[in-house]
Amino acid sequence: MAKARRSLWIVVVAVGTALALGVGITALVLVIGARAAATPQAVVSTYLADVKRGDVEAATKLEGRQHRAVDVLLTNKAYKNATDRVTGYRILGVRSHGRDATVTAEVTGGGKTTTRDFAVRRDAWTPASMVGVDGWKLAPVTLGTVTVTIGAPGRVDATLAGVPLGWKGATLRLNAFPGTYTLTAGASTDWFTLAGAKATVAGFGADAQLRDAAVLTPKGLDAAKAAAQGWLDGCAASPDAQPAGCSFGLTSGAEAGEVWTNAAWTIQSRPELTVGPWDFGCHLPDQADVSAGGCWPVKTATPGTVTFHADFSFPATGDSGTITSTAPIEADVEGSVSSFGDAGAFFQSVTWGPGSSSEGS
Repeated sequence: MAKARRSLWIVVVAVGTALALGVGITALVLVIGARAAATPQAVVSTYLADVKRGDVEAATKLEGRQHRAVDVLLTNKAYKNATDRVTGYRILGVRSHGRDATVTAEVTGGGKTTTRDFAVRRDAWTPASMVGVDGWKLAPVTLGTVTVTIGAPGRVDATLAGVPLGWKGATLRLNAFPGTYTLTAGASTDWFTLAGAKATVAGFGADAQLRDAAVLTPKGLDAAKAAAQGWLDGCAASPDAQPAGCSFGLTSGAEAGEVWTNAAWTIQSRPELTVGPWDFGCHLPDQADVSAGGCWPVKTATPGTVTFHADFSFPATGDSGTITSTAPIEADVEGSVSSFGDAGAFFQSVTWGPGSSSEGS
């Protein structure tokens, strides 16, 4: 009987030892697994894996990003509509410096492969730190940007990667992950059309410019030229020898004691005008500083001509007669069209000052 008890104890001790070894091995495996998961490279790998599968919302949570107006493209919906997205990544190395680390990764996306550093910071000490299980947090990542400028009058119904932009004329600079983003403009007007445009963010931290300039329709082109010719008509309607703000005038007016009546300008030939493509660098006085600016420049290809005539009299002597300009005077038109109304285009002339206009006698 004593022998049987001794055997039983041996069995109990053996089972207990096996259980202890099993628990120890399991704990060791868990610690090793936890240490592998809690490394700088693991944090960055998780971040890039989220981006690769299109879950950019999870990725931005990892870096603690607070969404702002410039982050409208940082949604799963917007990134789903992008092309040339992140398709792969590879961790190249880790450099430690104090409680921080820098992880270098190779990322394929935006149509190319680039190398990028990611900053990772060690969390505060916890009891798990005693066995080498530290917490790591990804520092805010510098993303790429898409700068959107739409060259068109007024508000435009446009979307970028399916996201409404609410375009009001001010340039937008939006954060974006690597990829190609497509701008789609709203329905065309009678005056101009917008074809849409694309911009590719080639990698993390890369910038892309997206510009879509409105193109005048035949009706819009005719309206722009008509508005410019209307400005010339307004100048010709002036009875002054030097019409204010106009491109032509006489070198002198009535003499002392002389009276002019029925003074009038006559357009002998109209200038041929050209209307250029939308110029993003054109800023007009009535455009706010925050506006993207722009206009369709209007210039004279072939000058027109005008003549002047008036009846004159000298009340003191009773002399009278008719005067005319000695030769046709050159008439030019230069300015811009930046908007349209129901009736057509609005033309704004350059400032014509002394010495910049054509003068005759």
